[in-house]
Amino acid sequence: MKRLDIQYNIYVLCLTMLVVSLPLSHFLMGLSTFLLFLNWLAEWNWKEKWQRICNQKVGFVFAGLYLCLFWGLFHTQNWPNAWHELLVQLPLIFMPVLLTTSRPLTPKATRFILHSFMFSTLVCCVISWSYWLMNDVVEMREISLFVDHIRFSLCVVLSFVLAVAFMTLSDSAGIKRSLYGLLAVLFFVYAIFSHTLTGIICILSIISCYAVWQLIVAPKKQKMLSVVVLSLIVILCTYLVIVTVQFFDDKDKIITTTETASGNPYTFDTNSPLENGHRIGYYVCHEELQKAWNLRSDSALTEGRENVLIRYLNSKGLHKDYEALMSLEHKDIRNIERGIPNYLYLWNMDFRSTLYPTYFTISLYRCCGYIENSSLLERLELWKTSWKIFKRHPLLGVGIGDDKDELDAQLVADNSSIAHKKQRGCHNQILTFGLMCGLPMILYFIFMIAYPFVRMRKQVSFVYVGFVMMMLMSMVIEDTLGSQTGRLMFSVMLPLLLLYWPDQRAIEG
Repeated sequence: MKRLDIQYNIYVLCLTMLVVSLPLSHFLMGLSTFLLFLNWLAEWNWKEKWQRICNQKVGFVFAGLYLCLFWGLFHTQNWPNAWHELLVQLPLIFMPVLLTTSRPLTPKATRFILHSFMFSTLVCCVISWSYWLMNDVVEMREISLFVDHIRFSLCVVLSFVLAVAFMTLSDSAGIKRSLYGLLAVLFFVYAIFSHTLTGIICILSIISCYAVWQLIVAPKKQKMLSVVVLSLIVILCTYLVIVTVQFFDDKDKIITTTETASGNPYTFDTNSPLENGHRIGYYVCHEELQKAWNLRSDSALTEGRENVLIRYLNSKGLHKDYEALMSLEHKDIRNIERGIPNYLYLWNMDFRSTLYPTYFTISLYRCCGYIENSSLLERLELWKTSWKIFKRHPLLGVGIGDDKDELDAQLVADNSSIAHKKQRGCHNQILTFGLMCGLPMILYFIFMIAYPFVRMRKQVSFVYVGFVMMMLMSMVIEDTLGSQTGRLMFSVMLPLLLLYWPDQRAIEG
């Protein structure tokens, strides 16, 4: 076997190890990236590499995003952070260059790499399900054991898109189509089960857009499936509107009684938030709760546990008194002891268990102005503050190493309640670009995303479109490129799915 053939095989194996590690291991991500770099250097065919990247100018376009970071050096004050940022973001330039200068991947190799990624994601999903079954999980983000839950949800969404793509392009009479369909269902179920709003929004948006597109371009005989899918989406949206109204509709506008069945007075906190349609601070009798709790549980009714108990009873639409507490089942008492404040939080396949925690933080903000420990409201505060800073430095930004420092300082200056939470970033990738390097980097990012759709339309598949949609949606609410998984997924999958997505014959082969 020739040396270049050996190095090509090493390239494919290391690239496979990299995509397999995306949902699985930060260490393997770093190791596989390093091995890819060494193998790329060892090829030593610089003339061929230059010829290839000149033929595939999109490699220059994708790699140019990294070069924009140097614009942020003109204004930086925190040089250690700046050099660190330049170092960790190296995949943004290396991966596009690697994939466009290395020997082109065959359809078989691409298929192997993408199937390996799907299999790795599936294994992680199974492990997460197993962990959930064997442990008392309160926060669903705990079941993402290897990488953070938001980035793992992106792996799940991409695996879903790949499974649907392989199913669509496979022989309609073959067993492969059924297996891909089963995989797609499993990834969809996990996305809902995991309660990660980013993943849920991405997967539902991609399904809706694809169904609309198929409704426009597909033959008449194939339009019925799109109609069914869109009808289900409309039903789902209607359901979401109904559960939202149910949460915020105040059913306690009229007080029906001021005393418990035993004649003890209720207390009514008019400034308490709504949850599941009832005010948490209404119909509360602390004396009876203490008495009943001593009979139902061996644990002490601390102030924190009493707050959980009151919310739990409220979520069931019960008054907070002796009779209501005594009517609870043993599993309800166990849930309260575990710190679960709403019985619906345990209904994993119900959208209410995903939405209601966020709705509660909104309700809490409306009555008390409290935003801490609410990921949504804290993000809104960070976006508002980041935009204020960006308007003062639109052209150069504040510097590639200074964005988090400036954001922290502005939060302190604004006397924000989350000012004590340092070095968090603004949780919006576009705003992060703006703070680091100003408007030029934002404009270049828009150009980079648009370029393939303008100059390479024939190579743009619906898989590539789905991936771009997913990454853009995640960038709205996250610094996606601020994590190792996010930047490697972005920098590897973007050129891989654009340049090497196999055609139908290659998939069926």
